[in-house]
Amino acid sequence: MPSVKSLFAWRVVPVLALLVACAHGSSDETKSAAEQELSTLYMRTCGGRLAQACFEQAERLRVGDGVPKGVARAATLYELGCNGDDLRACVALGVLKEEGRGVAKDEAEAARLYSRGCERDLPEGCGHLALLYGEGRGVAKDPAQAVRLYERGCAGDDRLSCNNLGVLKLMGGFGVAQDVAAGMGMLVQACNRSLGVACLTVAREFDQGVRTRKDERLAASYFRTACGLGEKDACASANATVAEKPEPTPAATPEEGAKLEKIRAMCETGSGVGLGMACYVMGTAYEKGGAGVAVNPGRATMFYQRACDHEVPEACGDVRRMLGLAADGTKAEAPKQSVLQSLQLDPAKIAPEKPKQSVLQSLQLDAGKVSANAKPPPRASVDRWKEECRDGAGEGDACARLGDELLRGSAGLPVDAAKGLKLLEEACMKRTASACARLGSLMLVGNGSLGVTRAPLVGLVLLETGCEARDGGDACHVLGRALLETSHRYANPGKGVQALRDGCFNHEELESCARFIRVTRQLADSGPEEVRADARRSLPAIQAQACKARKTGACKELGQPLPKDTLRVRHLRADCDAGDPDACEDLAHAYQKGDSVERDLEEELRVAEKGCAGGSTHACLRLARRYSETVSGGTPLDLEAAFARAEQACAMKSGDACGLLENLLREHRQLGTDAPRVQEARARACLYWPAFWREKECAK
Repeated sequence: MPSVKSLFAWRVVPVLALLVACAHGSSDETKSAAEQELSTLYMRTCGGRLAQACFEQAERLRVGDGVPKGVARAATLYELGCNGDDLRACVALGVLKEEGRGVAKDEAEAARLYSRGCERDLPEGCGHLALLYGEGRGVAKDPAQAVRLYERGCAGDDRLSCNNLGVLKLMGGFGVAQDVAAGMGMLVQACNRSLGVACLTVAREFDQGVRTRKDERLAASYFRTACGLGEKDACASANATVAEKPEPTPAATPEEGAKLEKIRAMCETGSGVGLGMACYVMGTAYEKGGAGVAVNPGRATMFYQRACDHEVPEACGDVRRMLGLAADGTKAEAPKQSVLQSLQLDPAKIAPEKPKQSVLQSLQLDAGKVSANAKPPPRASVDRWKEECRDGAGEGDACARLGDELLRGSAGLPVDAAKGLKLLEEACMKRTASACARLGSLMLVGNGSLGVTRAPLVGLVLLETGCEARDGGDACHVLGRALLETSHRYANPGKGVQALRDGCFNHEELESCARFIRVTRQLADSGPEEVRADARRSLPAIQAQACKARKTGACKELGQPLPKDTLRVRHLRADCDAGDPDACEDLAHAYQKGDSVERDLEEELRVAEKGCAGGSTHACLRLARRYSETVSGGTPLDLEAAFARAEQACAMKSGDACGLLENLLREHRQLGTDAPRVQEARARACLYWPAFWREKECAK
């Protein structure tokens, strides 16, 4: 059975790791001081305040990614990370000890480290531990336990587990009954996770045709994939195949690419037969190639399987065919008319007569017609954030915004403080500054209603993480204020001043600059004698930077004009132009507020329209409020636009928009409180308002 493990060559210098272990094991009396020292140690050694920074830096050092390759240093950082409870670092350290590379060979200790990861649901730990049980190294040999661990690891999408369990099922072994279908499926899953040896095994199965159908086309494709993933044994076969029949990625027009991406999105986020049919189309695309999609039988199999799981029985036959289990390599006939009608596709055009046509041309699909003819209701921001966040595994900004909604219990969501705090934590770990600032502030003072116990040291670490991130000015400001509060036992004026300096100079954050100037002036006037002169010399540079952050007083003192905008506004503008609707709403807010950029209400409306069109609920609400503002004579700026945007934002789960709609209906349509439309708007407002507001306003 293949043993698929990365090779490392490190030696351990354990002094720093020992310090970490001692800090984590300190008594209650010294724990706070130890945690503070630990955070400093992580920063000094790994470039970040948390243990995960040690793992990430070790990964870079191991391969020389942007830094000189240094495997000995990487080994030290893996151990630091593991002692800091980063399970990925524990598994990496286990690999070192299992291989005996740079450290004393200790398979029993490797098993302990792997078990630590597996027991806490890190699938990679299960895969490595299973290998030891299967071969009886470091633990008593137990094939049954190995199989159970492989199953657990593969269920978590660990490619090593899927590969080795796939081989067992393909060939039979360790008491596992032979199951070619399951074995090939797991090997394809591991191949899709970029494990070259799994792709090579699949290629050989199709090439030899012993347990599966012999299929030169599929064999060639998998040989190419395995070669591209570094499997040298596959390259000779792949090169011969390429020389005989090249398989370039077909070109695609932007329209074709956009259509296929819409179909892909339906497969990933749709429901019912519609989801299944979209996945079926994607499977066909990857099997045949076209519209910018290279032939990839592994991905085709994955999409066919998803279609099979969602009520497209024809796709089930394609799964067996793609795994080499059907009698021949011919594609099953097109799905039945009733199924295709559910997607509004033309079944006669599913099977192309001209193979050289692109997939979208051959299938004659119009992604715009996949949904029903009626215009779908606008999609709420909160639903988009759920998709983008993926329970903490996805995009940090989406997780931060969703986490905040869960804490407030708004947009129709119940209050879920535990999940909201977890999403904020995950977002902060992805260096989303707003999440670090929000969660760090909560931890500093605690919040009984949310069940947040006061944990100031944790709060400081989170704020430091946010201060180091892009647009981390707010986190720097909160951190600086907290550390300068001398009544707190964790006060550290030196670090507090540094945090304010970082907020002012690195992020052009107004409040950080303002407080930094005040602190510096206090030092210049009444500080220790040895720092007064330095403080006085520093003031002009700090004032110049404060002027860049649009502090009016600083600019006046220097006789300088107020700059047009700040760094964060420039970032928001770039993100908005790149298609981020939430950035457009934040930018519109900045134009309306007028502190970080010149106040411009016309520009506020322009970028808010862009944000609303892109799916920002808050941007649509902003437009509704602006259009309903009264001008000369007491008439709204644009009554019809106000109604339209209020209805749109209300449909996108904004309680404030529904409340505004209720008021507009009563004031400008002269409808009474008992009118159905008024009652409906009120009911929806009570559904979407934050929990604390619902309790106050919606008791009836």
